[in-house]
Amino acid sequence: MLRLAADENFNANIVRGLLRRAPYLDIVRVQDAGLSGADDPTILA
Repeated sequence: MLRLAADENFNANIVRGLLRRAPYLDIVRVQDAGLSGADDPTILA
C-alpha cells in the first residue's frame, strides 16, 4: 500500500478531494500528526 504524508503547505482541499475520491488512501497531514512547524528531516523521520 502507498502511504503518503502531506506537508503543511500542501493544499488541504486537494487532500480532502483525494480522500473523497479514494477513501482507501493512507494520507496523513503533518498538522494531524502534531508536527506543524517541524523541519523536513524531522517529518521524514
